[in-house]
Amino acid sequence: MGRVVAIGGGELDTTHNINKYIVELTGKKRTNLLFIGTASHDAEDYISAIRKEFESLGCAVSSLSLTTKSYDDKEINSLLSEADIIYVGGGDTRTMMQIWKQYSLDKKLKEIYENDLAVLAGLSAGAICWFRSGHSDSNSFDCTEEWEYIILDGMLGLYPYCLCPHYNEEGRDTFDFMVSDLDYDGLALENDTAFVEVYGKQFFIGTRKGAKAWLFTEHKKQELEVIPC
Repeated sequence: MGRVVAIGGGELDTTHNINKYIVELTGKKRTNLLFIGTASHDAEDYISAIRKEFESLGCAVSSLSLTTKSYDDKEINSLLSEADIIYVGGGDTRTMMQIWKQYSLDKKLKEIYENDLAVLAGLSAGAICWFRSGHSDSNSFDCTEEWEYIILDGMLGLYPYCLCPHYNEEGRDTFDFMVSDLDYDGLALENDTAFVEVYGKQFFIGTRKGAKAWLFTEHKKQELEVIPC
C-alpha cells in the first residue's frame, strides 16, 4: 500500500493547499515531481502552470510527454525512478489510458504504488486513473455539440470504485443513475476535494468551504466527511 491523492477538480490556485499536502507527504525538503500530461496531449501551457505551482512549493519539476516526444523503456524507467511525486493531469481519460498501455505505463505506476516508491497524485482524469472505472467525458473531446458522459473502464484498479470527478458541475448528476447500473460502489468528488490514501488509511480533504464527497452503494447515497485542508 502506498500514498495517493486523487483530486476531483479545480484550478491550481484553488487546490493549492492540496498540492502543498502532496509535497508534504514525501517527507522531503527537496522534492522531485514528474508531471504526466498525456490526457491534455502534453499541452505546454499546462506543463508550465504545473511547473510554476510546484516549484513555488519547493519541487524540481520534470515532465513525461508521451504524445509529443519519443522515449524508450529505459528513459521512462529513469524518469519514474527519480520522482518523489508523480502527478497526472486532467483531460481525455480514454486516450490517456490507451497511450499508457502502449508504454506499459499503467503497469509501471501500479508497481510504484505497490512498492510505495512515490506519492501518486492527479486531478480529474489524473484522479480517475487510480480507480476501477470513472464517470468520463472522453466521448465529448471530438464533439462540438452536447457534452456526453460515459462510464469508462480499464483504469489501474487500485481502488474498487467508479469515480466521478467535478461532481458539483453541470451534467455530473448523470452519475447518480449511471452508477446504479454497476455491481460495485461509486465515489463522487466535488472540485477542490480529494480522496487520500496513506498506507492503507483512506480519507477525504478539501480546500473549499462546503466541498463534498459522496459514497454510492446499493440503493444508498451517503455524504462523507471532508477534512479542511
